[in-house]
Amino acid sequence: MTSPTRSYTTPVRLTRRGRIAVVALLMLILVAAGLSLGHGSSQAAGRHHPIQHTVTVEAGETLWSVAARIAPHADPRLVVADITSLNDLATAVVEPGQQLIVPTVG
Repeated sequence: MTSPTRSYTTPVRLTRRGRIAVVALLMLILVAAGLSLGHGSSQAAGRHHPIQHTVTVEAGETLWSVAARIAPHADPRLVVADITSLNDLATAVVEPGQQLIVPTVG
């Protein structure tokens, strides 16, 4: 009669390098989860729509002077570009009485 073979299992032992690899993998998973959760919550908050208001061009004003008036401490080139973009202006020529949408500078 033959005796049944017994199988002995030994507990798994991790080396120092194995423990470091497991910890690094867990940290990577946690960082990836945190980044994806943070990105999702910022999208859930909705898109930020900056408040815009309008100004009326006065006699003798240029687009540059309007930009300097609404944002005296900002670079006028950037403000002119914003005004041009917001109003779909083909040229920088403005007329007295013209209503322009301008960015809110905070």
